[in-house]
Order: sequence, then structure tokens, then C-alpha cells
Amino acid sequence: MRPGPELSQQVAAELFDGVPNAMFCVKDREGRYTAVNQAFVERTSCRSISEVLGRTAHEVFPPDLAASYLAQDEALLAGGPALKNQLELILRADGSVGWYLTTKVGVVDAAGTLNGIASVSVDLGAPAATPTPVPALAAVAEAVRRRCTENLRVAELADIAGMTVAQLERNMKRVFGLSAKQFVLRTRLELALHLLSVEKMSLADVAARCGYYDQAAFTRQFKRVVGLTPGDYRARARAS
Repeated sequence: MRPGPELSQQVAAELFDGVPNAMFCVKDREGRYTAVNQAFVERTSCRSISEVLGRTAHEVFPPDLAASYLAQDEALLAGGPALKNQLELILRADGSVGWYLTTKVGVVDAAGTLNGIASVSVDLGAPAATPTPVPALAAVAEAVRRRCTENLRVAELADIAGMTVAQLERNMKRVFGLSAKQFVLRTRLELALHLLSVEKMSLADVAARCGYYDQAAFTRQFKRVVGLTPGDYRARARAS
């Protein structure tokens, strides 16, 4: 039997309300929220859980973000693969940006019917506040910041840390919450966000400055992670 909204919301409250850095939600096939936690509410235009329940992403998020979430949902409901620890950027209500790792899976009833979507997004915290207690990882982080526009290989970063690739990946996950590749991607896109916000460079020049030899590839990756095209992000950043 498919669990009703009340049961789903009870589970959400019990499991996730004590985890302020994790956004949790369940949607039905029509995209209506049937369960959310308080951390999710705080990143929407609503003030309470009851105000979110029964609404869709287009009713609680800006149009561009809602469209991005809808595209993910449609792909999943059409039989596409689940999202596993996908790096995403979310624009918070105060205008700041947040980095998240999102996992999104289909909800299947006892008969095997896909009848909804469950999602958890973990807030990785502000980039400037990311701790680097391990000297070897501090060296890796500095190398990535200096050379994020290069084609850095994970094996090269492992050499900088004096670790095997497996050791590096375990420690990167423990300290930063990201794989080595995700850390490089986040650093590269943070540079792009800065350039789009404060510089008057063309989009092609921004792409090249961030190490992308193909502007189309830059736009695809930027939109997948940020939920906006570089041009849309620049317009929003300048308007705010």
C-alpha cells in the first residue's frame, strides 16, 4: 500500500527534523510535496511545513530552480537512473549560495509501481568555512585552488597528498564531504560564479578563464550544477 501524506510526514519529522543541514522531501507523481522537514521549508518561500505540503516546486521556489528540479523528476519518473550524491548549488533566500550533495530516488509501492520521488540534499556549508585539519589535504586544497582550471587528475592530487588514490578519496569525503573530482568541480565553478558576478567578461571568456575549451560544455555543466545558465546567473547576480 502506498503510504499516505500523514504517514510520510510523520517519518520525515522523526528522521530529519533533528538534522538541520539536510533538506528532505517526498513528492507524488504530480510533483506535489507530501513530506518535508523544517530545513527544507527554510530554503523555500514558505514559513511552515503545512504551507509547503500539497504544493509543487514552482509554487515554492524561483522559476529557474523549479524548472531544474522538474527536469530531474521527469527523467527519474521516465525510468532514468537515480541521482546519487550529485553536486548542486542552491541560491538561498538571503541571496547567498550553498553547495549541496543531492540524492534523489523513486518511491515504489508494494506492487512495484513508481508513484513518487524522495530526495535528500546535504548542505556542505560555506566554502570559506570548509575545515582543512589534515596538512596533506590543505596542500591538495591549495593546489586545486591554484590550478583548478587545469586538467587535474586524481592521481596527481594523491601524489601531492602523499597518499594512494583510495586514501585520498576517503579523506576528502571525511573532511570536505566531496570526492576529489567534485572538489575540483566546485572550486572551478566558484571561480565562474565570481567572474560572472563581478567581471564584464564575455561568457566565452569566462568559460576559457575557468578552463573550459568549449563554451557549450561550460554552459551544460554550469546549468546542471547551478540550475541556471551562466547568462541567467549573471543577470540574477547583477539584479540582486
